[in-house]
Amino acid sequence: MTIELAPIPEHGRSGPVRLSRDTRAALVAAAGERLVIHATADPDVVTIGATSWVGALAVPGLVVRVMPKVSVTNFFAMLGAGVSPDAFDHEHVTWSDTDELIDGVAYFAIRLIDSATMRGLVHGYVAREERMRTIRGRLLVEEFARRPWSAAEPQCRFDDFTADIVENQLFRCTLQAMLSWPQLAPHVRREALRVLGRFDGVADTPATKHTAPLPITRLNEHYEDAMRLSRLVLQAMSLSHEAGDQQANSLMVDMDDLFQRWIAQELDLRLSPEMRIVGDEDVWLDEGRAVTMAPDLVVRRGADVVLVGDAKYSMGADGYMASRDYLELVAYTTAMGLPTGLLVHCNSDRAPESEIVIRNAGTRILCRPIRLDGSYAAVCKSLDALSDLVRELADAPREFEVPTLIRSRR
Repeated sequence: MTIELAPIPEHGRSGPVRLSRDTRAALVAAAGERLVIHATADPDVVTIGATSWVGALAVPGLVVRVMPKVSVTNFFAMLGAGVSPDAFDHEHVTWSDTDELIDGVAYFAIRLIDSATMRGLVHGYVAREERMRTIRGRLLVEEFARRPWSAAEPQCRFDDFTADIVENQLFRCTLQAMLSWPQLAPHVRREALRVLGRFDGVADTPATKHTAPLPITRLNEHYEDAMRLSRLVLQAMSLSHEAGDQQANSLMVDMDDLFQRWIAQELDLRLSPEMRIVGDEDVWLDEGRAVTMAPDLVVRRGADVVLVGDAKYSMGADGYMASRDYLELVAYTTAMGLPTGLLVHCNSDRAPESEIVIRNAGTRILCRPIRLDGSYAAVCKSLDALSDLVRELADAPREFEVPTLIRSRR
């Protein structure tokens, strides 16, 4: 018998639930940092606390779902940052705020993969080595000399023009990962199987092969949106616990991380080509280069850093930014010689001060909200206003110059 809990709101908590010893052990092993298991006076009863991770986790005997505070439409917008807003229209997506989130994420990813590949798969040249009856490409003479008895099928090295390239392997891996989710709705599973048939001849690959973004060229640029969401799905979906014939499946997304990456992508789209957002650079705090920091948003105009910022999805229970959030940004601005830092936040009923000035330093910290509980049109207006503010701050004069020590994390 499988217990399906009522959806838990993000950062919320379930009611008491009685679990068998095996189910409790599997849940504790699979949850990691994504869920908090609270004991009660009854050793067989627990309550389950949600964190910033949303989605679903299934272990033998239990399915836990965590719903985001934001609307499903805006959640899909964050998942597919850079995709046309038309893709998030409910007429096309057909998921309401109470529908199964995992099915919605899977269906949206399938639609993007289907749209990107419906006119055929991108092909590319792949270097191969094979024993062949006829010479193709370059004959490996050294191999022929070492194994003369194999002259009937000499070893050849050649470039094969094929669909079995990394981009298509990413899509095949994503579809197979979604099909591994045991609770996937039947009609979503049918769609995944239909699209998967398009990738016959493409090799199976592990999800670990697809962690890094692929270079975008004129040949694969129509794949870009689908590849971005596919990588996110593979990061979110993992096999967390396996013991004998028991296994735990999860498809969960960290909203803190998603918000930061989404803000960076949306600002980068709006500020390009004049400026760009860099999110993969470490900043040295000290002159001896012993301590590094990692800002969420580094705004560059050419080679110059013109603004630094952080994106904070979660705030304290009282609705205010934590002191460490301000302190981190003060450290960034001081080390980079910038007069102003920017904090972007959301999900707050009690917004922090829009501007504070640091004592004895004069550094300004600006706080701007991006509320995700309204319409997607309202979210776009907030992002437009934020990009206008970034341009204004980037053009503000700097009173002093400090050499900025930055190291790429690539």
